[in-house]
Amino acid sequence: MDGDWAGEERMSAVSALFRDRRVVIVTVLAVVALLAAGGGWYYYTQYLPGQTVDEEETIQTAKVRRGNLIVVAGGSGTLVPNAEVDLSFSSGGRLAEVLVEVGDQVQAGHVLALLEDTDAQSQVTQAEINLRLAELQLSELTGTPDAADLAAAQFRLTSAQEALEDLLNGPSAQELIIAQADLATVEKQLQQAQSAYDRVSWRSDAASSSQAMDLWSATAAYDKAKANYDMAVADASEEQIAAAQASVAQAQSNLNSLLHGASAEDLEAAQLSVEQARANLASAQVQMEETVIVAPFSGTITAVTASPGEMVGTGALVTLADLSQLLVELYLDETDLDLIAVGYEVEVLFDALPDEIFTGQVVRVDPVLVQMEGAPTIQALATLEQPEDNSRWPLPGGLNASVEVFAGRAENVLLVPVEALRELAPGQYAVMVMVDGEPQMRQVEVGLMDYAYAEIVSGLEQGDQVSTGILGTE
Repeated sequence: MDGDWAGEERMSAVSALFRDRRVVIVTVLAVVALLAAGGGWYYYTQYLPGQTVDEEETIQTAKVRRGNLIVVAGGSGTLVPNAEVDLSFSSGGRLAEVLVEVGDQVQAGHVLALLEDTDAQSQVTQAEINLRLAELQLSELTGTPDAADLAAAQFRLTSAQEALEDLLNGPSAQELIIAQADLATVEKQLQQAQSAYDRVSWRSDAASSSQAMDLWSATAAYDKAKANYDMAVADASEEQIAAAQASVAQAQSNLNSLLHGASAEDLEAAQLSVEQARANLASAQVQMEETVIVAPFSGTITAVTASPGEMVGTGALVTLADLSQLLVELYLDETDLDLIAVGYEVEVLFDALPDEIFTGQVVRVDPVLVQMEGAPTIQALATLEQPEDNSRWPLPGGLNASVEVFAGRAENVLLVPVEALRELAPGQYAVMVMVDGEPQMRQVEVGLMDYAYAEIVSGLEQGDQVSTGILGTE
């Protein structure tokens, strides 16, 4: 009995303990729920209203005004001559003469230096003579003969024919006597003609030509008389007859050439001779040019690297520069590509002349970017105008400078901040104009523009208020 009572007592105690724990848990949960409800009430009714205020949107505006707008791109540059060339011989040799010094002004074609070569000039002279002879021969074949030439050719043919006939027929005794008399007569006439010609041979007028014709006629008459006499005293041999026949054929050919012109073969041969002579002259001139340095353009000598007597190769010997028009080789960042073009004005400030600004104009923009210190760079060329005070002109090449390129200028124009623009399409813009406190869209025509302001060509009036954006304010 006692054991059963003790067990029941322990069970009652355990049950009481579990009841006490449930009360505690329920109580804790109730407190937590109460705290959460109180926190929510405080957050939504006290804290949050204290953190939230009403916001009002405010439109920011700017007034359309008049002003000047200049779009500029800055870069660096170097002064360079209009043209510069290093001149050298095409082959080496001993330098005979240097005819210029640094600083000399020379004209195009001026001889600057010579190599030792005595044969080059003589070869050119001989080639010129040969060309002239070939041209004269061609001219004779293609020209129209005059009456004197025709008469002389006819006379030579007649004389040759008569000489051949005399050889074939042989002279009589009476013909021998006549031949002797004729020979003596024409011999005297030949001497007289020779003396007359010697007196006027130095002249080039008609008198000289007439005496020459008389001498030629006397000579021909003598030759004929001598031939007649020779045939009279001796029988003609086969060789003499053959020679006489050849003389007749040659005389006939010469006369035919004068009457009918040269044959196609003769003309072609003469023309080829002229072409060959010209080629020889050109070759001789090239050889001579290899021993001479000539200025290709007018300019200033800026360098001479050797003296007479030295052995020189094919390296630069003389440097020639055209300083009549100076140029600035300028460099801009690639982001300024739309700010430079041919015709744009430039202002140049040289490091060595910080108190003087030079002006010029862009004349070339290279189509390919170059690498400057590892960055893609625009390379361009601008002329440099000579100032009125030209005491320093021409400036020395190689000067470093700061360069400003003026992409555009607009003076006394309507301006608005770029923030006011609304791009409708490429190149088309609109702005919001404030009318009675309300924004109204209006399309405008925009001219010059930089990073801050834009020129308004049409669509707005001075004093108009335009929106530049919406700000939230307390």
